Order: sequence, then C-alpha cells, then structure tokens
Amino acid sequence: MLTNGKTITAVVAVGALLAAPAAGLAAKGANQGKGATKRCAKVSGLSYQVGGTLVSVTADDPATPASEASVTLKVTSANAHAAKSGEIADQSATKKGVQVKGATYTVAAGDAFTLKLNGYEGTDTPSAGDRVKVSGKIALTKKKCAPAGTSTADRYAAPDVKRVTISDRDADA
Repeated sequence: MLTNGKTITAVVAVGALLAAPAAGLAAKGANQGKGATKRCAKVSGLSYQVGGTLVSVTADDPATPASEASVTLKVTSANAHAAKSGEIADQSATKKGVQVKGATYTVAAGDAFTLKLNGYEGTDTPSAGDRVKVSGKIALTKKKCAPAGTSTADRYAAPDVKRVTISDRDADA
C-alpha cells in the first residue's frame, strides 16, 4: 500500500510540473498585445549623416526669432539611414540600393540647426565647393510595428538636423 501511495504522489508531482509551463505559456500569450503596444511605442532615433560640397548658403538673421538659415549641397556621401530615408533621390535606378552621390540636398530654412564654420579667417566666407557635413537624428518605425506593405522609406520620419558644418577648402583671401 505504501508503494501505491508513493506512485500516486509522484504522478501528481509530475503532472503539476507539466502543467506549470503550459500556464506560463498561456499567460504570455494573453499579454502579447500589451507587449507589442509597448514595444511599438518606442521609436528609435538613428544617426543621420550627409556629406558633400557646398552649392549655396543663406545665413540666419539674428534679429528675428525664426531661423532663415538654409544650406544646399551636392551630395558625395550619406550613411545608410540617410540613403534609405527617401530624403535624397536615388541617382541610379539600374544599380542595386540607393545611389545618392551627385544628388542636390537642401537643409531648409525653419530647421533649428547649428551652423558651424571651420577654417574661415577674417572676412573669408563660405563659397561654392567648400566641404559640408550635415548631422542629425531620424526616427524609424520598426518593421513589425508598421502596417503591412509599408516601404522602408515610409517608415522613416523627417530628419531632425542638429548641426551643419562647413569647412573652408579654398585659398583664404
């Protein structure tokens, strides 16, 4: 009789161990929607870098509260997020990926960015051909959180340009 009691106790214990993981899985499935909502609420801010040569620049008027500064450049390089964001037009439909070299890119007036000038002495001012680097952040919606069929470019938000650096490349006057 004692042997049957041990057997029954062992069977009950094994059954309880097998039921615990199933209860854990059921609980996880019940909270799946909450986790997805929480996960999709977080949008990552990724690095946005574009480099090129200066075409034109308009300085900000310090007397007004709004920013009138704008910079136009001919793109020579861009990081992956800048290229995939759709902000810079693809320059070659026949090549694989997004080809940005040679495109014209403008950081528009109204963007609150810091304009930094490197290597300018005295009355020297930025001129066409000077080196330009645009730095900022860009938000990207996760693929799992975007509606089905959304393109990569549509998952990127508008870039938040933080700084534009113009470096002197010509002889000083």
